[in-house]
Amino acid sequence: MTGRGAYAKGVARREEIIATALRTLAERGYRNTSLRAIARELGLQPAHILHYFPSREKLLEAVVTAWDRRAWAAGVAAVGADEGILTLWPELVRHNTGVPGLVHLYTAFAAEAAAGGHPSREFFLGRFERVRGHLVDDIERRKAAGRYPPELDSARAAGSLIALSDGLQLQWLIDPRVDMVAELEQAIDALAVVHPLRGRS
Repeated sequence: MTGRGAYAKGVARREEIIATALRTLAERGYRNTSLRAIARELGLQPAHILHYFPSREKLLEAVVTAWDRRAWAAGVAAVGADEGILTLWPELVRHNTGVPGLVHLYTAFAAEAAAGGHPSREFFLGRFERVRGHLVDDIERRKAAGRYPPELDSARAAGSLIALSDGLQLQWLIDPRVDMVAELEQAIDALAVVHPLRGRS
């Protein structure tokens, strides 16, 4: 096999592992899914997975990234590719309500990564910064269009929305009666009429 062929095969195997991990986590939940369980679904030994992902954390990072892409694609399909994240976000959350196992993965894995020295801490820091950046950009666009007040502090509003979304996910995991979509939509709409997050004078 040529070097190019071996590389393509490796990429395909890596994608297969990610897809299987996504499916297994969605079906069984975070607590009931081990590296051994994922390997069993693939007909492999756990060591074979570690050949492609040097640690459990790196595999979970890849799963979260793949999940983000799928949720984003679902949101785009629902509202259109030209909409900003503030319009897409409730649809992303709606999509996630169909996969509680993956919501649990994100919540538990992010909590683990908060510990000092955790190998995935930088991964989540980068993810939060990207999401915050998308939100700030969209809030600024709405301010420029007159939909949000000019004095609204975009960075603080973005941070508050992220905190609300993550908190709602935790509440929903404990009590599925929590309507995450409605709560998030209300908070996004409230930025236009209620302004507790004003810029510093």
